[in-house]
Amino acid sequence: MDNITLKGALIKSLEMEKAGFAFYMDTAKKTSNKGTAAIFKALAEDENRHIGAIKKYSDSASKNLNLPELSNAMPKHKDIKERVIFGKEFFRMLSSSVSGADQLKAYEAAMTLETEGYNFYKKAYNSIGDKNVKDLYKFLMGEENTHHKLISDTYEYLKNPQDLFFKNEKPIIEG
Repeated sequence: MDNITLKGALIKSLEMEKAGFAFYMDTAKKTSNKGTAAIFKALAEDENRHIGAIKKYSDSASKNLNLPELSNAMPKHKDIKERVIFGKEFFRMLSSSVSGADQLKAYEAAMTLETEGYNFYKKAYNSIGDKNVKDLYKFLMGEENTHHKLISDTYEYLKNPQDLFFKNEKPIIEG
């Protein structure tokens, strides 16, 4: 799949975002951990926004209309890290239940989803010449990166909560 058509890229993008939305909503509903539920609900909100934007591009393409500019297709929204408040209370909530294998597997699956999304969007970006579509895929690549970092950092925290202080606070060692 070295060369991707506009129609093929939009169809696959829509399928991927819908699958991501379903996965994040399902996981948010099933988890007993309020912190994980908050993260996965916020990820689902982003996927839903992506679905809306991709549909606008698809509708325009199917009607042979000019493709929309990203600012007209993607509603403004706060960054996910602004919507999920990360502070002591959040980490206490995240740590409130034991991080079982199922919870960690959900984060692993989420990282895979985001990586696959990024890789596909990069291929689409490199294959399609339309500036407005390139803007969409550049934006989606950035979103996937942001999501992956959030998921990865949370995963590492759940595996080793004691490491958060050392990673973020950079302790001073006196000797």
